Amino acid sequence: MPFKLPEWLNWYKKPEYRDIKEYSTRVNAGERPQSPAPAAIPSRLRLDRILANKTCSPMSLYDFYMYLKYIEFSAENLEFYIWYKNYEASYEKGLTPVHTKEYGAIPSAAESTSSIVKEGQPGSSSSTKDAENGDAEDPDPEKTLHRISQLIVASAMCNSRSCSPGALQLTPDQNNGKSIHITSCTSDSAPATMKLMNADGQVSRHELDTIIHLFLMPSGEKELNIPAALRAQTLADLQNSTHPSALKPVADHVYGLMLNCSHRNFVRLGVGNGTFETVCVATMMGIANLFAGYLIVLCRAFVPYRGSHTRWEAWAAWPNWWLGVSLVLAGMRGSCFFLLLFSKRQMLPWERFDDNTDSVLRNEGGFLKSVKRLMIFDRRLRVKEKYLRRLQRKIVLQSLVGGAIFATVWVAVFIFLPVWKETV
Repeated sequence: MPFKLPEWLNWYKKPEYRDIKEYSTRVNAGERPQSPAPAAIPSRLRLDRILANKTCSPMSLYDFYMYLKYIEFSAENLEFYIWYKNYEASYEKGLTPVHTKEYGAIPSAAESTSSIVKEGQPGSSSSTKDAENGDAEDPDPEKTLHRISQLIVASAMCNSRSCSPGALQLTPDQNNGKSIHITSCTSDSAPATMKLMNADGQVSRHELDTIIHLFLMPSGEKELNIPAALRAQTLADLQNSTHPSALKPVADHVYGLMLNCSHRNFVRLGVGNGTFETVCVATMMGIANLFAGYLIVLCRAFVPYRGSHTRWEAWAAWPNWWLGVSLVLAGMRGSCFFLLLFSKRQMLPWERFDDNTDSVLRNEGGFLKSVKRLMIFDRRLRVKEKYLRRLQRKIVLQSLVGGAIFATVWVAVFIFLPVWKETV
């Protein structure tokens, strides 16, 4: 059996940043394949757990959505993927879209708008059948997006202590008077399924057509960044079938972009518990302690004269070197050492936006803004995600051990340097 290091000895290195626009452009052009998920992503914080709603703040599904919406500006990827998975779930349960037989195949992108108008004209048999089922009008794209966003927002609610399985029911939708059933955060033992369907469990043909216009049509409001060949093939397939398999290549492509870019960048920021200003101050304190350690050992060696102190007094610099390196190691991984000690964090970049008004919560500028984002002035929150707390404790422990090793090595180096003259 091969020897395996303890978990805390596996050095955590935060994922490197990857620009999603540049990456998707290169993938679309065929210049590089979609790479696998990096080993730096902790298994308990992997993308499928976040999408399955098994994580808590600040790594929850809602946090991921807010990151995509306000930081990376690629929320359409998650919105489409969530819609697709629930559309797929409706088929798996035998709940095929309404009116498929009446409407026939999905029209092409160029014909979809005109076909909807024709079907809604008085005297049309399909219009009569739509009216009988309460689906006579083409759904407003804003309503469809609202349903998707409401699912993400409400389904990501977590218990203040831990994630617990349970079903939530939104208040009746003001648009159609129906409820949307969702599930809250779930435990590891509970399967997490999110159902983006009305109470009758049906997905209308019009809603599918709306999704086509929103996400697949060029210049659509939520146009996905997918290869032109994939877009054309998907639109062609949807003319002959409403089966989710027609959309699966697009969903797989979107998932790959989230896995290889968005998620790793999200984890990179989420593991860091302090603002840029706080991490900079903590790191500078660490560097200052390092210089203080060197100053102490040099003073012991030469002040008031060489030989006035024994070489063993080089240990006086050990605490400064230990603390200094610990602060620097934590800062290199985007974290504030002092916040890590107490499992606290500051507000992350996406948490500083008000999702109801699409505006920044506090809009100070310049020097005042930087000062208020320091740890001692800014709001401090508890890390609810237990696996993130474990990872942060691991970072603390590794930083302390790394600092102790560095300090001990340098003390040994200075002890055996020929700068000491034993006269005491």
